[in-house]
Amino acid sequence: MLLASVRTSVGFWDTGDLQTVAWIAGIPYPTGFPGYVLIGWAWTHALPVASVAARLNALSAVSLCAAAATITALALLLDVSPPLAVLAGWTFVFAREVWWRGTYADVHPLGFAVAFAALALAVRWVWRAETRALTAAIIVAGAAVAIDNTTVLLLLGGIVVVAARRPPLEPVVNALSIAGVLIVLTYAYLPLRSAYVTSHRLDPTLTLGVPPGRPFWDDHHPATRDGFRALVAGTEWGPSESLVRVATPHAIGATLDRFGPLLRADMPQGLLFVAAVGIGFLLAQSPLVGIGLLVAALLPALFGASYPVEADPGRYGFGLYAVAALGIALAADRTVRAFGRERPAVALTVVCGLLGLAVVHDVARGRAFFDTRGDTRASALGARVADATRDGAVVVAVWDWATPLAYKAYVERGLGRRIILCALPEDYLDEYAAWMRGHQVAIVSDGEPDLPGYRTRALSGGTPQVYEVLPP
Repeated sequence: MLLASVRTSVGFWDTGDLQTVAWIAGIPYPTGFPGYVLIGWAWTHALPVASVAARLNALSAVSLCAAAATITALALLLDVSPPLAVLAGWTFVFAREVWWRGTYADVHPLGFAVAFAALALAVRWVWRAETRALTAAIIVAGAAVAIDNTTVLLLLGGIVVVAARRPPLEPVVNALSIAGVLIVLTYAYLPLRSAYVTSHRLDPTLTLGVPPGRPFWDDHHPATRDGFRALVAGTEWGPSESLVRVATPHAIGATLDRFGPLLRADMPQGLLFVAAVGIGFLLAQSPLVGIGLLVAALLPALFGASYPVEADPGRYGFGLYAVAALGIALAADRTVRAFGRERPAVALTVVCGLLGLAVVHDVARGRAFFDTRGDTRASALGARVADATRDGAVVVAVWDWATPLAYKAYVERGLGRRIILCALPEDYLDEYAAWMRGHQVAIVSDGEPDLPGYRTRALSGGTPQVYEVLPP
């Protein structure tokens, strides 16, 4: 069902960037996500069906389905009956907030799926003392960090889980070495690709005399030390300041304000209370496992909600939904065992029916996603710019609108020799006069841009509009 609801076209904002970068093996916005780019490149080039944009969108859906399977496997490991374990996975993946994020390209579904798999393996190590589960957990955790380094927030919960049993030194050291090599090799992609893009002049903006480091081909130019640090650590946005405040009253309040209403809407009729009861059972049985799962759920949410420049904190909430779904399954299973001793099949059927109704409620709320899967507003902007501008034009657009234009230019090859420059209209005022000697210069803007020293004329209607920059 998730795959059937996936959007079929390019999107605006970060989505359009990832849909472009994965295909051209470029460098995306901070924090670089090299593992996602490499997986996305292989995924889009291996799949022969649908548009490149739809293929990347489908990767998010597949990732969340894999996370749902991991939740089911974890519930089974914790001795939850199979029907309730399956319902736990469904409760997670059909929650409206989760489902919606599986319809478009984003790094976080894949990063979460891999990181949560590492967490589940850590629980398996504690539960069954399987050394191979521990080593696999460490290596899979390394893969998660290679995909998205913000997964370390969730993986800190895994460290708490592992502490419930004394780990063997040699296998842990070996696994950490493999994970470290994997992370280093994956992140080496960023400076190596950046240097290659620059030396081979793959980024068309370089022909304008613009310094290396523009989005899509070479964001932040990580071939340099400062560029690499800024890209991978996101230093210009100050994440470290938010990290040291994740346990403050402000961060807790922001998290409750952001995720509380969503969780109540997605898990109605007291299901959140049921989830809390289930986690309580787990805490009583294995305190460090329960605490580790709570840390894995809460820490990313606290960071996302309190990070002042995060435009979409909801993408840090997957852990909340996963642990809540697991708690619901645990509470339901223990209830069946406690009150269904004489007729366990009847008790199980009743509880499964009640949880099934909750899943049906979520599925009904998600029907709207099927109506938006054919949204073509972003692709229509690319077609409008192609019609309104001349071949070889320099098209200046802010991030939201530049991303689908880059997809049109570099993935679909539908903009000819036009150069897409992601910037504010006033960022390159001093260069416009020189560019106009060899190019048409166009601005994509919601309203006529104010460009001191230049005139503009509208080339298209719609939202946003396209304007040509003219001499005074």
